[in-house]
Amino acid sequence: MSSISCNFLKIFTFALLSLAATLFISQPALAEVAAHPVPNPDGFMAPTLEGPWRTNISLSAWAPSRVRFQTDNGESKETVNKNLGWLLDVIDYEIPFEVEVRKGSFGAYAHLLAFKISDTIHSGHLSLEYDDAGYLLDAGISYELGHWALGSEATLTLEPFAGIRYLYDPVDVTIRYESSKADRTIKLTNTVPVFGMRAFVDMTEQWNLRFDGDYGGFGVEDNYETWNLRGLAGYRFSGWGVGWNIQAGYRAMRLMGFETSAADVRVDIHGPIALFTVEF
Repeated sequence: MSSISCNFLKIFTFALLSLAATLFISQPALAEVAAHPVPNPDGFMAPTLEGPWRTNISLSAWAPSRVRFQTDNGESKETVNKNLGWLLDVIDYEIPFEVEVRKGSFGAYAHLLAFKISDTIHSGHLSLEYDDAGYLLDAGISYELGHWALGSEATLTLEPFAGIRYLYDPVDVTIRYESSKADRTIKLTNTVPVFGMRAFVDMTEQWNLRFDGDYGGFGVEDNYETWNLRGLAGYRFSGWGVGWNIQAGYRAMRLMGFETSAADVRVDIHGPIALFTVEF
């Protein structure tokens, strides 16, 4: 990602956090002047601490249309672009699983993506040999700031969150040099903190939108930048005593932005995504 788009992402994240703080501080005034009263949500988004924990469980299908590897070893730069066709050829399995629980304004989440890839990439000074299973885990806590009316039916809910992003990947990246320096390796496994914001828009009782954005890394374990953006449109309905939500949208992610003595390594993944969620 260019420095311009990187700065835009930071500004975007800061703007979301600033908006949330402003709405939280001005919540009493907003409640008095709102033209339409905010409906009292129920189910998974209910604000009350009474009653049992509320849970949603999702199976997701992410189909990245672009996977980009970028490296810079100080002597040369390499960029390798892969598409969905490549991913379907080399992936052995993918297990996407998301769980979120909530009680009142407080919540916790765990998003797991387990995978196994078998492939070898050689390009210039870059070598990767994949034949191992790994997983990406996002886990943390959240706090619901409140609900705000958007017209006669729609309701906006804002929810900041903080957690960790843990990538377990036993594959090493081999970096070669044109000079007499010996080859070096970079381990991809890392754990970093992330901070972000979720926005839920219930346009009607059935139709809904969801937007997630986070930023993290901050140099922990040599990962200076990771971010994730996701936008979804969904349709909610009831059946068999639970709620269901089918959503589709787009996800863009910087998996890692390593800055090491061997080389800088960046991995970006973009593509459409769909979620099938049960809420109870």
